[in-house]
Amino acid sequence: MKSHIYYPKTLNEAPAYIFKSMQEREDSELVFVPDFTLQPRSFLHKVLKFLFIGRIPVSGKWAERITGYKGWQWLKTLKPADRLLLNGVTNLKTLKAIAWLTPKGVRRYQYFNNCLRFVLPPEVVAYRVKRMHEMGYTLVTFDPQEAEEHKMVYAPQFYRFPDSAPAKEIKYDFFFCGEAKDRGERLNRLKQQLEEQGFKCLFIVVGTGDKRITYEQYIEHVRESRCLVDLFREGQVGITRRPVEALFFDKKLLTENPQITTFDFFRRENILAMEPGSNLDTEAVMHFMQMPLTTIPNEIKERYTVEQWLTYFKD
Repeated sequence: MKSHIYYPKTLNEAPAYIFKSMQEREDSELVFVPDFTLQPRSFLHKVLKFLFIGRIPVSGKWAERITGYKGWQWLKTLKPADRLLLNGVTNLKTLKAIAWLTPKGVRRYQYFNNCLRFVLPPEVVAYRVKRMHEMGYTLVTFDPQEAEEHKMVYAPQFYRFPDSAPAKEIKYDFFFCGEAKDRGERLNRLKQQLEEQGFKCLFIVVGTGDKRITYEQYIEHVRESRCLVDLFREGQVGITRRPVEALFFDKKLLTENPQITTFDFFRRENILAMEPGSNLDTEAVMHFMQMPLTTIPNEIKERYTVEQWLTYFKD
């Protein structure tokens, strides 16, 4: 049985890296499909989509003409045993049009790798979730708190075993790379405190003058570092991608997420949880960095692979 999966090609390179192993397997149940849910590029297509998509039932052919994106007709070719996985689509009219075109029996899933309270105005989250449920979508999230609040399925972050490569010379004690968002000041303060203790840091904070790097470059920096830094947004409970990157690349992790201690890969010599927004406990960090890293068994890592993640979309 094939599982048709939608994953936007416009995202950064990390998903492409994670799904690479699945794409290369001949027996993979994962099939990537055209990205037909984006906002149209041209003004005319935007107007037509607003007027027709999700308001009245239209054929896949007309949906393609209206939006300017191919892939809508493909929906009609799905078989009742197939599964359709969408990634973070919040436009209700788009979701309604997909539901109209999808054959009866096809199970439709929505996966959210961002908390909806950060993506949508907080006052509309409950309504959007309710409407998605009513349309027959199974909603899956990486955040256990969001899953409990909105009756969604909880699926933890996922990754893949890295490609084999020669060991890299360690150049940095601490490495962070990401957008500033609401944590720019915290990152600057943390970097300063670490460097005052003699640690060598590489912090690439996009939005503060630092340029974006490719995911290949990011992985090279991960390999060259002893410890990854994880500062998440206030109100988020689910772990970001950085803890699983640290897990699979056998790196230490410095994180603000107190929930990290509940995960089966937590080891006190590998992961140090800081109090969110607090001053750095330099003594604890020094002791933490002096402890040898414990290698986590592959049987635990396999619980966080993309293959395991796909099992959440089978019921």
